[in-house]
Amino acid sequence: MAHSALPMDDAQELLVEVPEVPSKRSFGWKVLGSMTALALVGCATYAYKTMPKEVQQTSSVMQSITEWEEIPGIDNVIEQAKRSLEPKVQLRSLNDLFYESQPEELPWIRTECVIDVIQGAAYLGQAVVFLYKAIDYDGLKCPNNSPVGCAASVAGFITSISWIASYLSFAANACGAAVNSGALCAGDWTALMANFGEMATVGAAVKEDCDFNKDWIALLHLTDNNPLPPNWQAFVPAGAAPTVETIAKVDALRTSKRNRNFDLTQCVMADVTNAAAYIVRVILQIRSAASACPEPRACAINILNIISSFAWISQFTALAVSDCWTKGSQKALCAADISDMVAAVTNGPAAGIATTSDCADLPDPLEEEKHLPMD
Repeated sequence: MAHSALPMDDAQELLVEVPEVPSKRSFGWKVLGSMTALALVGCATYAYKTMPKEVQQTSSVMQSITEWEEIPGIDNVIEQAKRSLEPKVQLRSLNDLFYESQPEELPWIRTECVIDVIQGAAYLGQAVVFLYKAIDYDGLKCPNNSPVGCAASVAGFITSISWIASYLSFAANACGAAVNSGALCAGDWTALMANFGEMATVGAAVKEDCDFNKDWIALLHLTDNNPLPPNWQAFVPAGAAPTVETIAKVDALRTSKRNRNFDLTQCVMADVTNAAAYIVRVILQIRSAASACPEPRACAINILNIISSFAWISQFTALAVSDCWTKGSQKALCAADISDMVAAVTNGPAAGIATTSDCADLPDPLEEEKHLPMD
């Protein structure tokens, strides 16, 4: 029998329309998946029906929520989260950090800046004088000229250097645009060191200065009655004796004038300058105490500073009487030593207490400003 050939298009249509006969394995997996889905739905339905009514109501409410703000109890969750995010330590107020935020206090702070710089320069001059006294000042030089004078000169030099560091640190704070806690902390500790140095200086000098039975003028070679034989005179021939005596007298005169010049430097640059500076400083401290004394710690610091400032005014006034006068004054030196001891004993604890706020991990500028100005 002959077969007629079909056109190509009709053949493709027949191929498309022929349904695919599913395999037995595919049919089995479909049946298994359907049964599993029905089992899960049945389990979920049973679990929902056996739930307590409160849980069913909550589930119904959660299904009806469209925004997170509608979640029941979300306000309590937010409040608890806020409390957990609050810092355990109060953060520093940046507004109080800058002096420009307190226009009424700015002139006083700048005044303290000027006083700090002036006293730093004054103690620099005093350090130079003490260094010279330890090297080449009759009655005070080291090591064997006078053990007491040597100890006082060396201790005075170290103390002056400590005060320079302290006042420069305080100036770095007062002359800046904001509270500098690091500078205040450094100033407190160097002031504490300087106060210990003052005690050492006074402890060495007071024995000689307050012993009025000794001829202290003769000890310092301030009169012409004391022989001044140089050590090299024994090696000079006898015929040259008049020349040697003349040279000795000229050398003694030059030494005396040089010593006098250093005394005048101590008088003007250290004594008078510091006495005037402490008068201004005590005014600043009284003003600071008037506003800070409701707070016990700040009040204690300010009161101790005021006492020490008055004692230092007394000390430098007495030193000026001795250093500015040609013959000096033993009574003035004794009064200066006693005043210096009172000042160091009161200012030392003030500097120590101030470190608790100035050297804290997170210092509060308001607390720091309550005991400014310092020494």
